[in-house]
Amino acid sequence: MSASGSGRRRRLAARTANRLGVLCALGALGVLAFAAWELWGTGRKEAAVQQELRTAFEFVEGSTTTSSAPSVADEVVVDVEPDLPGGISAELARARFPEDGDALARLEIPAIELDKFVMRDVDRESLQVGPGHYRGTPRPGFSGNSAIAGHRSTYGAPFKRVDELAPGDTIMVHSADGIFSFEVVSPQAAFGDRLDAVDPAKVAAGHIIVDPTDTWVVSDFGDARLTLTACHPEFTSRKRIVVVAELVSEAVPLPAIFGGLDADELNELVTEDLGVLENSAS
Repeated sequence: MSASGSGRRRRLAARTANRLGVLCALGALGVLAFAAWELWGTGRKEAAVQQELRTAFEFVEGSTTTSSAPSVADEVVVDVEPDLPGGISAELARARFPEDGDALARLEIPAIELDKFVMRDVDRESLQVGPGHYRGTPRPGFSGNSAIAGHRSTYGAPFKRVDELAPGDTIMVHSADGIFSFEVVSPQAAFGDRLDAVDPAKVAAGHIIVDPTDTWVVSDFGDARLTLTACHPEFTSRKRIVVVAELVSEAVPLPAIFGGLDADELNELVTEDLGVLENSAS
């Protein structure tokens, strides 16, 4: 083998190694850029939409006292004293159903410094701008199991700290249905003997960890509760973390608003097609 041939091969190997190094560096930069977008870019998107929702919410809250031309709904608020739990009148409730718009409620959890607007669904688009309400579960404040999902690591990560919630922590929900207070309860109080199906290692003081297929956690337990779900561990979607809070203020009695309707018709007023736990957020 000639010295010149060996030299050419060494130079070719060196150039190849350099090119591979450049490609690897570019790949690493791409991964870092994607990670930066997932952690910060998506959060900026979520924050912008949440601010729009907050502005609209504050405008609606003040509309009954600042508007020079009140709407029909405003007239109902002025003329009729609230007579249902949550501070809503039966007349206003009848005028408002079914509710329109993307935002369903404002969710406040002081213990984890959370103050977010909840969207009406748990589809991909809704969860990119805030927590989402499971269609097929009642709206917060009504009898049944009202379930809300949220991201833990991207799009503002509204449920990043749900694992810190403990029994006794307060959750407030503001909506067109009224203002409702919930209190986090232990898994034992929330699920009773259903916990027999859960690995004891996955049961903590204020939450449980289940598989994505364990949709029983958002089923009706015969009470009025709020269930929060999110992917677990952070940055993965292998499991779901579940927190339950019981309604400590009175539930809105649908029969008092819509007398004459049967149970199925009443349920249809406050629920829509059921979303599944697999759609929950990461």
